[in-house]
Amino acid sequence: MEENTSKPELFGKFLAEKSSAAQLNQLFDYFGNADQEELERLIRAEFEKDTQDLSETDQPRLDLIYSNLTKQLFAKPESNLLRVLRSEIVKIAAAILVFFSIGLMIFKFLNPTHNVVPGAAIATLSFNGAKAKLGAVQKGVIYAQGGIQIIKKADGSIVYMAVNADAATASKLNTLETPNGGEYRITLGDGSVVMLNAGSKLIFPMDFRGPERKVYVEGEAFFNVTKNPEKPFIVAIGGSEIKVLGTQFNVSSYPENEGTEATLLEGSIQFSNTSGKVVLKPNQQVIAGYSTLNVRNVSAEDFSAWTKGEFLFNDTPLAVVMQKLARWYNVEVDLTVLPKKNLYMKISRRADIDEVLGNISKATGLEFNLKANKIVLEE
Repeated sequence: MEENTSKPELFGKFLAEKSSAAQLNQLFDYFGNADQEELERLIRAEFEKDTQDLSETDQPRLDLIYSNLTKQLFAKPESNLLRVLRSEIVKIAAAILVFFSIGLMIFKFLNPTHNVVPGAAIATLSFNGAKAKLGAVQKGVIYAQGGIQIIKKADGSIVYMAVNADAATASKLNTLETPNGGEYRITLGDGSVVMLNAGSKLIFPMDFRGPERKVYVEGEAFFNVTKNPEKPFIVAIGGSEIKVLGTQFNVSSYPENEGTEATLLEGSIQFSNTSGKVVLKPNQQVIAGYSTLNVRNVSAEDFSAWTKGEFLFNDTPLAVVMQKLARWYNVEVDLTVLPKKNLYMKISRRADIDEVLGNISKATGLEFNLKANKIVLEE
């Protein structure tokens, strides 16, 4: 009879697909009797062999992964892995392959070539003298007082509801701000939905009272405004105002823009500043520069693609592309070294930045890489 092997060695042989039948039986007995903490220690010890260079900031992520993995595999007395180990040798071999693949996936996730990840639902909400950091978890009531409720939904968005709030409470201004590498969706008190892009800010009242619904924007936002002919919706941005009754449109005042942009998807909007006013039709865009107001026909979907999780660059200057990437991935870029090229490209905003830079390199014939959290044009 083969002698008992230590638990770490058993587990290592299992992952390396070198277990004998007797060792598999020992592993089966161990999984059947071990408690969760012991299993977690074993998993951690095995996978940390190749992750000694993890920084302190990586540790919470490591803890979460191990915790979730352990719960998924071992939470029930008769776990999926346990049932597989009870079956015949063919199924045992399949289990080894699956488990080894999981280990490989975790290792790759814990040891990326860099720490840059795509943006996510992250924002800070300032309201009634308080601040709340918002992510995509912990749904529930954020605030409930004076007839106002702020509710965090399961998808991470927030909803404002006003029930019998007095005028003073309703008129208090709130600020929703996204950092670089963040975006957020909010439903305002009138039911209008606003999606805020990275590095942007939305200032709005708790509820809309009086003859108009007015908000303030910095950066970029997409609006789906609830119709109310009796109370126009007004967006103040970059020294201009957009007046609507109910419609969908995108506004942007990023530094790389030629000026403040408003792009209409449906309905109509009135755009005005010190240069005058224009009324837009669907698939029209106005660009407000210094003492200018220019209207052009566009494909409006190109300018709202970001709300659907896509980068869509249609004859876009390379410098503009890089600024948008830098903001979304929260990295740096040196614009002074970029040649004057325009780019046509469509790619997911969830894609790894290496994939994005690789596609841009192919499209432009230039070589872009990420070094020390900075997009670099190779000589």
